[in-house]
Amino acid sequence: MQTFLSFESSNDDQLIESSENELAIRALQENKKYVFISGPNKSGKTSLAKRFSEKNKKKLINDIPEKLVFDTGVYLDLNQLPLKSENFFHFLQYFLSNNLSLTILSNQSFDDSSNISGIIPDTLSRLKLFTFITIDPPQDQLLFLLIEKFLKNKSISVQPKIIKHIMNYIERTYDDAFKAAEAINHLLYENNHNINLSLISDYYEQIQRPLS
Repeated sequence: MQTFLSFESSNDDQLIESSENELAIRALQENKKYVFISGPNKSGKTSLAKRFSEKNKKKLINDIPEKLVFDTGVYLDLNQLPLKSENFFHFLQYFLSNNLSLTILSNQSFDDSSNISGIIPDTLSRLKLFTFITIDPPQDQLLFLLIEKFLKNKSISVQPKIIKHIMNYIERTYDDAFKAAEAINHLLYENNHNINLSLISDYYEQIQRPLS
């Protein structure tokens, strides 16, 4: 899948569609009834939740309310789910019993058995009814666009060679893309809005060795 930006929303909620999130987007476009999307920080889960909850006419929430009163499907955007609590079981059961759709977006994943340990068996049985999708770590093309996007959110534009150079010093993670944009912003501020490859090299060599 080709990586490209969707300009249907503001910069902060701008969605980058790519092979890394292709399966998640497809599931949301198809409006599947029970979906669990797992992805790291800064991987665009909130942008997905905002865009598709509105498009699919579902309610978007960021926590699990004590009183469950919904007459439509829900998108739950919550990184740390209370997986081991009875409240979470009752939350899941509410939507299943009332035949309402539920989409969960979270940092948590069930690839690691340690995340399953201690979860109420009834909760696990309900979760098995969900389609599980993982947003993959960013490859170089997406990493470049992410740094560019985070800079644009700050109204900053730099030459492509600046972004490509800083990519030599960071891991292929969404968090590191965000931190790279923060580093560029810092260097611009500290150097009277000027930046070059040497400044980037000096900055990262003070804190780490290049990865390549």
